[in-house]
Amino acid sequence: MKEKRVYVVFLVLAALVLISLVSAADNPDVEKSYTCLKNQLGDNCGGSTISTEVNAFNLLAMAYDSKVQGDCKSSLNTRKSTDCWGPSANSACDIKSTAQAIFALNNIGEKVDDSVNWLLGKRQSKTGLTWYLEIDSTNSTECVVNGRSFTINENKKLSGSDPAGLKKAYNNYWFEITDTDQNYTISCTSDFVTTLLYQKPGNPVFYVSSDSHTASASDSTTEKVESFCFSTSSQCDYEGTFWASLALGKEEEDISPYIPYLTAMSDEAANKRYFPEAFLYLLTNADDYYSQLLSMQKESKYWNVDKSRTYDTSLALLSLQGSNTNEVDSARKFLLGLKEGDTGCWNDVNMPFILYAGWPKVPVSVSTGQTIPQCENFGLYCTAISECKLEDQKENYNCIGGGDVCCGVQPLEQNCSDKTGFVCTQDQKCSGNEVQASDTPYCCIGGACQEIQPTENECEQAGYNCKDTCLTGSEEEKISYSKSCSFGQLCCAAKPVKSTNWLLILLLVILIILVILAILFRNQLKIWLFRVKSGFSSKKAPPPGSRPMAAPTGFRPMPPLRPSPEHLYQPQRGPPMQRRPIVKSEKDKDFEETMRKLRDMSK
Repeated sequence: MKEKRVYVVFLVLAALVLISLVSAADNPDVEKSYTCLKNQLGDNCGGSTISTEVNAFNLLAMAYDSKVQGDCKSSLNTRKSTDCWGPSANSACDIKSTAQAIFALNNIGEKVDDSVNWLLGKRQSKTGLTWYLEIDSTNSTECVVNGRSFTINENKKLSGSDPAGLKKAYNNYWFEITDTDQNYTISCTSDFVTTLLYQKPGNPVFYVSSDSHTASASDSTTEKVESFCFSTSSQCDYEGTFWASLALGKEEEDISPYIPYLTAMSDEAANKRYFPEAFLYLLTNADDYYSQLLSMQKESKYWNVDKSRTYDTSLALLSLQGSNTNEVDSARKFLLGLKEGDTGCWNDVNMPFILYAGWPKVPVSVSTGQTIPQCENFGLYCTAISECKLEDQKENYNCIGGGDVCCGVQPLEQNCSDKTGFVCTQDQKCSGNEVQASDTPYCCIGGACQEIQPTENECEQAGYNCKDTCLTGSEEEKISYSKSCSFGQLCCAAKPVKSTNWLLILLLVILIILVILAILFRNQLKIWLFRVKSGFSSKKAPPPGSRPMAAPTGFRPMPPLRPSPEHLYQPQRGPPMQRRPIVKSEKDKDFEETMRKLRDMSK
């Protein structure tokens, strides 16, 4: 029996180890990246020059390795000033740095109660919001608030005197709360409902509190404004409040008092750069923020709000951890495509944040050195912070999702039809918002399914094709168009076929033949050139060696006289005249030799 128990324990531990490796094992490149980060951190977690934020991200990413985890924890604690942290060593403490350190240390099971108390001590109620109390009843009724009576009429308007700390507002339908520090106990003679609303001054939008209270006649409800932000000065720190809410939520603290400020102030131009959509979805799991977050993805690949593509994309992936959607897959592929060569490294200070947000690993406990038990392996539920009551949250269990907590009660899950939505086919798109449901991550609500009109990207419009790889030898990449293709694809075009200029080739062949003939018959060409230069024509050339006689200058030739018969005489015969031998010149010899050869060739 004892051996069987040992065997079962072994199987459980083996399963936990496999779970810790599954996200990285699915992609060998990710494991190579973790190795690269480990080598870069060395024995001092990156050294003393890195910021507290980077140190916290290093600890989050390397929490699965007990050795590196210990180094990063020690490095982070050396930056600690009493119970808080600043952006860098020896700098003044701030909300964001302290919250990020708490978040990273909580991930490995480190106790940070003193730091949590420091953070809670930096809350302030002056958030700049205007609060209202709504009391509603189906019938006209008399009500009392803190001992002061008033009437709710049939038309829902309020009449009578204003209770202390309240004054009629919104055309006498609500009370504006002028004193947000006190409790308001309400009772009526008929059944009634109470709820709180809030508004940012100058903005026509009203936000309704998620909690409403119902009471029967003569019973009572109590309403109290719970709204805070975090700051080390008189002004609220918006980004710091986000990180503080996330850290406190993981520490099983109620974060609902911080949501009104974060929600109402999210449309401020100064706060947009902090990517509030990602944080609000991380904290609330609300469908509206999910739709907004996905709509902000650029080129279906990445997010780039203010800081950098890698940081903002990592923040979005942290918010979407646990979501199995095309948007998440394409963002991961985009980040992998930014790595340098085959090293597995990103030349980016956000490398640890990229790994933790995109491919998190199960951490080991700082006290035991063993893998922290995974929540869902023990019949528990990983849920968003806002979806689990404080009394239902379980300690000492890990959830991979950055904003999830381990809950003992299964959250209420709605399928697409419960949300009055529907799923569009692959050749359709939702004209409204696509939200997550228990049965699909693409539940269309607030719109209709419309046929997708085929569109061509720049690569296809230019007559090319988007492919994973271009064919070697026959295709080439058009780099300027590749960015219009899906992530990882190239814009491929057929290599231009070089046409053969046959006319030029023919002319070259003829020229070569002529040159060869000229070499072979160079002597004959010389004769022909000689004849051309000598004025070769139809006139008979003078005999070789003869030279015409020129008349003397000023001499007028006389016409020849015709001899008379009497003057004719018979020449006296003498010995025969000997012919003088004709001496031929070298040119004549060459000419005769050439002619002889021509005659021989013609035979």
